Parts: sequence; structure tokens; C-alpha cells
Amino acid sequence: MAHQGTGYEDGVARMRRLLDQMSAEAAVLGPPAPPDAPAEGAVAVAVEEAPAATRPRRRRPAGSSGTGVVMVTPVVQAAPVAPPRAEAAPAPEAAAPAATTSRRWARRWMLPWISGLAVVVLSVVVWRLAGTGLQGWVVGLGMDDERAALMGTLLVAAGAVAAVVAAGGAGRAARLGGVVAMVVIEIVPFLIRGSHTVTTEGLTAHVRLRGWVLQPLGMLLLAVIVVSIGAALGQLLRSDVSGLIRTLRRNPGRWGGLGAFLIFAGVAAGPAITAVQDGPISALYDYASAGTGHGTGGPALAAGGAIIPGVTEPRTGAADSLPGRQRPGHIQTLTVDGRRVLVYLPGDYTVEQARDFPVIYFLHGYPGNEDNWVGEGAQLPEVLDQLISSGELPPSIAVMPNGNGQALSDAEWGNSQRGDRIEGWLVNRVVPEVDHRFRTLGTAFRGAGGLSSGGFGAINLALRHPDTFRWAASYSGYFGARRDIFGPAAAANSPMLVAAQLPPVERMPLFLGAGDVDREFLGQQNTFARVLRGLGWQPVHEDVVSGGHGWEAWRLEMVHSLQWLGGLWGSDPGTPSCRASCNG
Repeated sequence: MAHQGTGYEDGVARMRRLLDQMSAEAAVLGPPAPPDAPAEGAVAVAVEEAPAATRPRRRRPAGSSGTGVVMVTPVVQAAPVAPPRAEAAPAPEAAAPAATTSRRWARRWMLPWISGLAVVVLSVVVWRLAGTGLQGWVVGLGMDDERAALMGTLLVAAGAVAAVVAAGGAGRAARLGGVVAMVVIEIVPFLIRGSHTVTTEGLTAHVRLRGWVLQPLGMLLLAVIVVSIGAALGQLLRSDVSGLIRTLRRNPGRWGGLGAFLIFAGVAAGPAITAVQDGPISALYDYASAGTGHGTGGPALAAGGAIIPGVTEPRTGAADSLPGRQRPGHIQTLTVDGRRVLVYLPGDYTVEQARDFPVIYFLHGYPGNEDNWVGEGAQLPEVLDQLISSGELPPSIAVMPNGNGQALSDAEWGNSQRGDRIEGWLVNRVVPEVDHRFRTLGTAFRGAGGLSSGGFGAINLALRHPDTFRWAASYSGYFGARRDIFGPAAAANSPMLVAAQLPPVERMPLFLGAGDVDREFLGQQNTFARVLRGLGWQPVHEDVVSGGHGWEAWRLEMVHSLQWLGGLWGSDPGTPSCRASCNG
């Protein structure tokens, strides 16, 4: 047993010396390298458990019995020495460390700066080019000037952020740029406007420092929220466009689907704008009849109801062979003192050269403009064509001026305390210009009608200028002037008060209409009608139709007023046989 134990210890010692010797040799040749890429000239030595077929076998020493000590022969595997090879190319970082650093620096610092600056510049440029139009569009949706400026700026900033992020810009920097753009375009001008705001006359007002601090902070919060939404939309757009490009590359057959969507978007864009501006129900019915359809010779209207700039003449075609009253009218565009005025001329105007025509002025509401009368909501040219063709209204000229103010859009068709002189412009400039350019009958056959604030304006102007307007109609209007618009002149511009001051000989027919669910304006109409009845005013026509404060009611009130006016004027004013008696 002692002999066997001594032999075992000698074997283990020899194995250790062999391993140490091999390790020393490997160290001399070079440091060990990773198994997948050994250094040149290095010898990799590994001692591992061999597979079953090559595992070390237990070997008995010669002459030993079955219970003796077993000698274990380890399996030593040496990694093959890699053959000599060409010098390896240095890593990219080592080959171009300057270029890599430059790219990292550009991505980390330059891209955010460019993204933020791009948002600011884009926002300012878009606001300078289209800010006024955008603000007017928002006003047309029911906002006052201040809210329209705020909403318009938010839309511009959000759109700029979305565009920059979609183009690959840095999201955080783009959002910061959107907030900066809001400060430059809206918040600073707001504070300047606020410092020049005139407080209500006759009342004592004190500066509220809290408002001067908190209102800009509130606007900043709105900016943060809106530009964040814009950045999210930009990221979604970039992702969607990238996915679409990959899809089209893999499957070119999908181009057909993309084309179908673009066609759908092009067709639906106009109706979408109409739904927002005039309400979706306004486009469900077309009031152009088969005999007077504007498709054969009516107003030259662009898509969405906008007038083609310049003077538009009736188109030639089958309508030229129709009798005068059966011909559709057409629109001309005038500019009076820099303001746009649309003029509807009936079909008879070009046929009966010896005839003069009554004139009706249509005043838009606030927010709004002259285009409201020719859009999907009113369809005034088509309505006039039908009423003239049926004989319910004599051939008449319709004038649609732009009554928005310069200092404040909501000028209420008057001379406001902020400096707008819409009343003077309309009475002293537009009326004489129309009478000069066209064959008109004069005061006796000149009337005015309007919707909402335009209804207020029509009644107010008629009562203040009975020598200019001899008929007036209010479509869902009101009858008390706003003191914040007219200041000390509010009482002199309130039909509720002025009516009692007008002598009976100067009174004119008045039409008052409102929707049955338009509670506020219907209540004001009822009150004003009671005042007129108390004065013994004749004639007064009260009209209550179905609907609220919108085109569903306004259009019906307009038609009823024109039918009533046709009965007052008769069917043939302006002909040579009655011209002497028709001129007022």
C-alpha cells in the first residue's frame, strides 16, 4: 500500500510540473488572447473535460490489483497556432477618431440647436405670411380677436414642431423652440397690447399685477401642452411615413391603396372645411333650380364657395337664351377704400338696359365676412335667382360688404370707440359708389338685412339713416348696443332706444326673425317687438322659424324677409313705365 501511495504522489507531481512548464512557455510566447481571436504566435492551452470518447481512462500500474490506485492521464488540448496573416486593419474608432467625435458632437449639440431654431424661424415666417388669414379664420369659427390670435399662434407653433420632428429633428429641442416661438409671436405682443388697452370709459380701473404675471404663465402652459402634442404628431408621422415607404418597397402593389387614399383626402378636404365653417347640414341642399342653376351661368365660384378674385361676368351658354328673369345672376367684386364688396347682379341687368333696380345690402355677422353670403350656408345668389324667377321678388341688386373693423374686427357695423368707422364707410362711401356704378332706383328701393350682429347693424343703420335705407331686416339679431364697442355712443346706437325718437313719417318697414330654440335672441326680438307695437310702428313683420343661431334658421328667415319685401315693392319697380313714381 505504501508503495502504491508513493507512486500516485509521484505521478501527480510530474503532471503539475508538466502543466507549469507549458504555462511558462505560453507566457513567453505572448499573453493569451480570446479564444475567437488568438494573438499571432500565441499558443492557447486548455484543460477541459473531454468528450465521452476521449475521456481519460483509468490505468492501473503494472502488477496492481483491481483495488489499487488508478493513475489518471489528463487530456491536454492545445489550440492550433494561427498561421501568419496580414496585419489586421485598425478598428473604425482608431481609424477615424476625429470623424466619430465630430458626428457625436453634431448629434448631441448641433441637431438640437438646429431643430429649435428651425421651429422658431418656421413659426415666425408662417405667422407673417398667413397669420392674419388664420386669425380671421379662427374668428369665423366664433372667437374674438384676442382668442383668435392665441389659437392661431398655438396652431402655427404646433404645426412647426410637428414638421421639424417629422423631418428628423430633435423632439425636446423642437418643443423648446415652439415655446420660444409662442413667446415671440404672441406673449410679448400680448403684453404690449395690454399696456395700451383702454379701460371702460366712465369706470375706474386699477392695474392687476397678478393678471400681468399669471396670464403669460397660463399662455406658456398652453404652449407647452400644444407643442408637445405637435411633437407627438410629428413622431407618429415620421414613423408612419417610414413604415409606408418600407411597405411600398416590399409590396409595390400597395401604391393603389395610397392613391385611393389621396383621392379620398382631396375630395373630402373641401367638405371638411365647410362642416367646420358653416355646419355640415348647410351642404345637404343646393338651392340652384334646374332653370337657374349656377352651373350654366351663375356666379363664378371657386371650390368651397370662395369668389374668384377680380370681376366675374356671367358665363355664356344656354342661359343666354332664357328670358331675363329666368337667367341666373352673377357676382362682381368691388374694392371701396381698400375693403372688398361683393355685388350680385340679377340676370335681367344685362338684358333690360332701360331698367333700374332695387338694392339690398346684406350685412354679415360676427365673426364672419362677405363670403358667408355666397358660401354653402346662405347660398344667397341661388336663393335670389329662385325668388326672382318665381316673381316673389323683383329683380334686385344685392350688395355684400366686408364690415370687419381694423382696430377690432367686431365693429358692430358702427363707428366704434376704438376708431373704426364702418357706419360712415358704408353710408358715405359704399352706397354712393354702388349707385354710381350700377343702375339703381335710389332711397325708396334700398334696404338692408343682416344676421346676428349684422341684424343689429341693419336695424341700427336704418333707424339712424332713414334717408338712406327704407327697409330693414334682422335675422336672429339684437337691439341694444354694446358699451365696450360704442362707449358713450351706445345709447344713440341702440334701436331699443332710438326707435322712439324717430318721427312716424321716417319709419320704415321692419322684419324681425329668430329661431324657436334661439332663446337669447328670440327673447330680445320679443322685447323689441313689444316696444315697436307700443309706438304703433307699422308695418312690422315678426317671424319665428325652427332652428337655433345658425344657417338652418338664418336662411329661412332670409327667404321669408325677401318674400315679404317682394310684396312691399311689387314685381315691376324700375321699369320705364313706373320710374317716375319708383324713384324716392
